[in-house]
Amino acid sequence: MKIVFDARIHLNYYSGISRYIICLLGAYARLFPQDKIIVLLNPSIQKDNSIYNHLSGFKNLSFKTVKAGHMGPQNYYKMGRIIKRLAPDVYHYPHLDAPVFTGKIPVVATIHDINSKGKIKKFDDPTGLKNFYFKKAIRMTLNRAQRILFVSDSVKNEVLNQFNAEKHHDKCVRIYNGLEADFNSIESVDVEKIRQDLGINQPYLFYVGQIREHKNIRRIIAAFEKFHSTHKAYKLVIVGHNYLNLDLSADHIQQIDRVDNDTLKALYEGAEALLFPSLFEGFGFPILEAFSFGKPVITTNYGATAEISGGLTELVDPLDVEDILKGMLAALDSKVNPINRIEHTKNFTWENHVRDLRKIYLKLITNASK
Repeated sequence: MKIVFDARIHLNYYSGISRYIICLLGAYARLFPQDKIIVLLNPSIQKDNSIYNHLSGFKNLSFKTVKAGHMGPQNYYKMGRIIKRLAPDVYHYPHLDAPVFTGKIPVVATIHDINSKGKIKKFDDPTGLKNFYFKKAIRMTLNRAQRILFVSDSVKNEVLNQFNAEKHHDKCVRIYNGLEADFNSIESVDVEKIRQDLGINQPYLFYVGQIREHKNIRRIIAAFEKFHSTHKAYKLVIVGHNYLNLDLSADHIQQIDRVDNDTLKALYEGAEALLFPSLFEGFGFPILEAFSFGKPVITTNYGATAEISGGLTELVDPLDVEDILKGMLAALDSKVNPINRIEHTKNFTWENHVRDLRKIYLKLITNASK
């Protein structure tokens, strides 16, 4: 089987979609060495990028740089011609705006979320053009792609309901993301050294993710301020780029822009609990990451975060600062056995993900040949 996997949306920083792309491709190339995978890359990708570091060793996987924007008209018309020239058995685009003018080549798209919920948008969009584009793109993907993958039932149902797309139900498939089996492997001596190097020498609650409106960071900070008034020993440690340019200079708040994987693991291991009451998510990697270290999690009481947490988190109303505060207090007094959280993560593996994915590829190829 010859697969073209379009990774142009992966850039020079490590996002949730980047993790999806790299972990999926690594597991697929390892489990199915008989299949040939051509990975399309954005021309901005640097040679020391994580995608090269993780995937260059697979002989059945090759890279091809493509000069076409992953949004807008080029993503449709120019990419259609490029994909036809590459002539794969199946084409997979891991985002909602899949190039669909591929002739008889089957298209698989992955929709992680819908980029907005009510008035809350994932990205800065003062004119509303991005939101307009994404909605048009989702409709085209639903109409033209042969399979649409969703990383949770919550986002699948939300898309089908919002776009009145029940007629497309049969080609919409939920496949959960995975978590690397060794994510929680780190030496305790490394944890202490990393924390010391960062100047973290007190108990802390942890937040990881981009600092954007949909992540609910303002209410997280407001709830932590109330918490800190009675728990002076605690700090809030935030890992994520400050896109909102918030003032995070308080002595009891420490913001770190970006970290490597070992530092991220060390921060999970050292945390008292993870704060993740996002306004909307398509999946929620940080929940499983924290669970892999047995840590309590405070997260949103609806959507994908409630779905994947398996009843093992403190579920809160993300719009209610007092409820987030109650979740913090409950998490620190949690009676959940940490082993139960660790065991729960074993339900989410990249090996299971790619086995299900390959079955989809093969079925589409069979249908296309009829």
